[in-house]
Amino acid sequence: MPVLPKRLSGGGRRLAACVLLGFVVIGARPSAQQNQPIYPAYDGFLKNPDGSYTLAFAYFSHNADPVTIAPGAGNSFAPAPGDRMQPTTFKPGHWRFQCVMVVPADFDGKMRWSLTYGGVTTGTSERMLQSNWNLVEGAAQLAKIDFAKVPKGVCLNQPPTVRVLGVVANPKTPPTLKASLNEELNLFGSAHDEGLPRGKGLVVEWKLLAGPGTVTFTIPGSARTKARFSAPGIYELELTATDSEFTRSTRVHVSVGS
Repeated sequence: MPVLPKRLSGGGRRLAACVLLGFVVIGARPSAQQNQPIYPAYDGFLKNPDGSYTLAFAYFSHNADPVTIAPGAGNSFAPAPGDRMQPTTFKPGHWRFQCVMVVPADFDGKMRWSLTYGGVTTGTSERMLQSNWNLVEGAAQLAKIDFAKVPKGVCLNQPPTVRVLGVVANPKTPPTLKASLNEELNLFGSAHDEGLPRGKGLVVEWKLLAGPGTVTFTIPGSARTKARFSAPGIYELELTATDSEFTRSTRVHVSVGS
């Protein structure tokens, strides 16, 4: 990451950092630890074979809890007003590819996503097609989109991302965790989604696919849970997440010793 000039004041260094991340601040910065601004950011673009463009947007929130901002004056795209199915729930942290949008070949490159929260309005840069925004990281993900068939100019629903911490999913040979028969195994799963379709929510489930005994999950409807096994041997578990339109899953093997 580029080094910020030491001669800038604290506020200047924060603003410079914001610009480097693809967003700008329009207004005063609150000093309180709650009700922090939420920063929309531009991930970049991919030019498609038919001349259209796929744009990707992110956001960054310092708030400790999820924040909801309804479409409208406080959550909008310009110059074309209206609801573009952009995110309305903003989770703590930095989330990339939270709005992926296909625009026609005649797109002039001018667009800005703005958010108002905590008394501050923030927005992305408005020049989307500059060469430095041509995506390299994440291009493979965007290339999977059927750009010719999807609706144009709106954020697209994408499949959930499902992982288990510490393991790499492999459809042919699921990774193996080790557990003891008399102890609970911590399963550090994660399931994330951009929030589309709106109002549906993300449904998560752990389940047993195969094994010599039964498995008891402390919270089967949570990505992070604990599992206790009834007999020694090899078990196959699956973590699934669905947003009502797309479903994704990952599997792990657990070797349970006596």
